Amino acid sequence: MPDKDLSPADARQLLHERNITCHGYLRADGHFDIEGEMRDHKTYDFPSKLHGTVKAQTPYHHMRVRITITEEMDVVKAEAVTLQGPYAICPEAALNIRHLVGARIGPGWRRQVQKAIGGAQGCTHITELLGPMATTAFQTIFAEKAKRQREEGTASTPQTESLKNSCLAFAEA
Repeated sequence: MPDKDLSPADARQLLHERNITCHGYLRADGHFDIEGEMRDHKTYDFPSKLHGTVKAQTPYHHMRVRITITEEMDVVKAEAVTLQGPYAICPEAALNIRHLVGARIGPGWRRQVQKAIGGAQGCTHITELLGPMATTAFQTIFAEKAKRQREEGTASTPQTESLKNSCLAFAEA
């Protein structure tokens, strides 16, 4: 059995911290809201042409995203906001999130995201945030379906076909 923690680190100084938080909600209409938030900050003050001196612990990147999805993982609504970015134009990239409406979370999700909102028309940070949000969507919806089955007394062996070969635990023998 592997050790329960990382090995002790060498002497070091923290310079940058990124925090990503995701939440999954069941809505009253039966859809699901998946929300993600990303914050980056430095542990020291630094100069910025747009913001003057950015103080230590002040978010340099701060984005929030909400996608509303069906139980089948289809995106029916998408919104994003850039609360803090390094350039004046950054908040405009968040508007492109609407191009995700109609996409489906599943195989090829990252390619769909990149095509819809990535590259020169998008925001790298919002695009990256949609990866952990997709995982949160799976965790939210599959757990809710299993809970319903338990409550109805129809619980069965978990559906693992979609997880086949996705990790060591689901590797085909």
